[in-house]
Amino acid sequence: MARVLKTVLTNFSSGELNPLFNTRIDTPAYTNGTKQCRNFALLAEGGIMRRPGTFYLATLPAESRLIPFIFSDDEIAIIALSNNRMDVYDINGNVIIANITSNCNWTTAQLFELNYAQFGDTIFISHRDNSTVKIFRSSATNFTASIFAFDDDDSVSVSGVKKTTRPFYKYAASLTSVSLSSHATGINRTVTASASSFTSNQVGDYIEINKKQGKITSFLSATQVKITIIEDMGTTGPHFNWAEQAISTKRGFPQAVTFHNNRLWFGGLKSRPSGILASRISEYFNFSVGTGEADEAIDIDIAGSEVNEVRHIMSSKDLQVFTDGGEYYIPRANDNTITPGNVSVLKQTPYGISRTAPIMFDQAAGFVQKNGKAVREFIYSDIEDGYKSTSVSILAQHLIDSPKQLTVVRGNFTRPEQYAFFLNNGSTLNGSLAVFHSVRDEKIAGWSLWTTKNNDLFHSIISLNEYLVCIVKRQLNGSTVYTLEKFADDDSTTLDMQTNSTVSQRGTPLVQGSGQTGDVIKIDGFTSDPKINETFTIAGNSTEYIIQAFTNNGGGSYDLNLDKNLAATPADNAVITIVKGYLHFVNGIYTNESVNAVEGNSSLGAFTVSATDTITLNSPRATGVNIGFNYTPIIETMPIDKELPEGPLTGLPRRISRAIIDINSTLDLNVKAADITSKSLVIQQVNFSGGSDLTPVTEKKEFFFIGYDKNPTVTLSQNDPLPIKILGMSVEVVFAWVLILLH
Repeated sequence: MARVLKTVLTNFSSGELNPLFNTRIDTPAYTNGTKQCRNFALLAEGGIMRRPGTFYLATLPAESRLIPFIFSDDEIAIIALSNNRMDVYDINGNVIIANITSNCNWTTAQLFELNYAQFGDTIFISHRDNSTVKIFRSSATNFTASIFAFDDDDSVSVSGVKKTTRPFYKYAASLTSVSLSSHATGINRTVTASASSFTSNQVGDYIEINKKQGKITSFLSATQVKITIIEDMGTTGPHFNWAEQAISTKRGFPQAVTFHNNRLWFGGLKSRPSGILASRISEYFNFSVGTGEADEAIDIDIAGSEVNEVRHIMSSKDLQVFTDGGEYYIPRANDNTITPGNVSVLKQTPYGISRTAPIMFDQAAGFVQKNGKAVREFIYSDIEDGYKSTSVSILAQHLIDSPKQLTVVRGNFTRPEQYAFFLNNGSTLNGSLAVFHSVRDEKIAGWSLWTTKNNDLFHSIISLNEYLVCIVKRQLNGSTVYTLEKFADDDSTTLDMQTNSTVSQRGTPLVQGSGQTGDVIKIDGFTSDPKINETFTIAGNSTEYIIQAFTNNGGGSYDLNLDKNLAATPADNAVITIVKGYLHFVNGIYTNESVNAVEGNSSLGAFTVSATDTITLNSPRATGVNIGFNYTPIIETMPIDKELPEGPLTGLPRRISRAIIDINSTLDLNVKAADITSKSLVIQQVNFSGGSDLTPVTEKKEFFFIGYDKNPTVTLSQNDPLPIKILGMSVEVVFAWVLILLH
């Protein structure tokens, strides 16, 4: 006997679920989750919305990586780093300053391994193989790059050589000693090591013997260098208490950087991977440890059975330290200070982090585990009196594929949702965005996946306050192009890389001859035929005229039949302006590409851009038609299943007979169920009159289906790039319970 099961999907807040959850009907995530959630944004209320499209801002000079610069709430800049180069743009894609190459020491291969920290008008960029770079904003229109330089100690100077405040470290074996030549050589002395300790690239570096400094002036051999004595180092030796500068071309540079507790922190030196350094308080270029006073610099190593490479450090409630072997933190004392006397590094969890920098999101530090297959949140637990690293991607682990960049938007100008974006870089999902929506206090968490036009890849992504900006690697007109694009706030922008069209004037049309009256006018200057129903105005008169017919007289001269008599006699050579036309100019970035056109709430279709950067629309339109690339949103429910008193429906043939979709401000929707005819149902708007715009629909729409399936689902998608919001749905399932009895 056939029975009908009614079920309501009240929300989609759990987002797309791992396929391994297909039979977990016992979990709330199954009810609120989906089999697919692609190019939809999860909403705080539980519904979904077509993901915002993007606006085209600029074409970048080369493969690049973005970093944000936020000086104040209303003064922000987009910094694009490329091979040994930096370009700075405003939020609208206008160039602030271009082609800065001096001291830009990063390569293309290093771009997504760079770490950065900003304080006021200064950004520090670090990489373990390069000198740390300081980017300084001297004004709203001027940025410069220089190599990070430690402060000099002006209190001690010999022959113009000043004492430095840089950190020192003994990399040589503990039993390796150094000896000095006699005092008779004056301020220039020879240092001899008991084992190979020096290289030629140390000329200009500092050395410390018995806590006294000298500067290497020449390289003699692997065991000998000459130095200028800055401070008296004592007897000839041998001396075991000696050190070289901790950061150098020979030893490498720090890869982690942040500001915390009014200090600049470095970590993960290439030759000292577990080392952590902090400047003096309020003196960000002074790393002199001095005598260990509370305000002096800090120099420590993470102790443990293994050497853990510090990859990232983050300022939060505590200083969080992420290594390849686990997660640590440096607690504050009761007086909220971290000093050389109380500093300690405490290990919390054992997962390890990738080279992708973590980011704060919804009260926790989100990070990509070292294997690139899981996202965890490092969060303090009062119950455990410590930090824990909980997986937040377990419900949608299939959407995480070695992310190379993370960013967060905490609401924008029209929507309250906060999203974390994980830019995938693995072989399976390369160039896609795994998007995490979370409201911790409401126990809401869900994932979706965003992609763009086929064969194009998201390449870099950042947020600047309410703005979300990305680089997209696009294949355009046979070439690889890196475009700078800005996401819109909501689904009212439905195209990617969107720009506006301009009506083509078809040459320089002018009134041909004076004294013309009636409903026919002679025009010359056309370089192509005008079209019936195109609208134009005549200089000196705002009246719009619609072309009803035309006669080509040759040589660019035409007689145009109009929909009305001329309102006034136009002057000879008065300028004709086509205000609504079929032929539109578009941005040259689209040459020879297929683009979609949208005006208001109407999709005008897809068009191929000519070699002269024009498209011909199906009806005359004014300047300002939205041009860009379509992308397909799709959401598919989990198989409609239920645990009944008689047993579960899992695996039984059943039919979705009816679905009632609750839509809001929607203009286009395809609904498909497990249907043997693969029928696709499309919302049509019947109360439409020619020349008017469509009105978004907000109501519950009913759809009927036929056909049985053992895993029936409902799939919602779109053909046209138009707004769509889905709040939930009610589904009726028909099944024959007698099938169980037959078994």
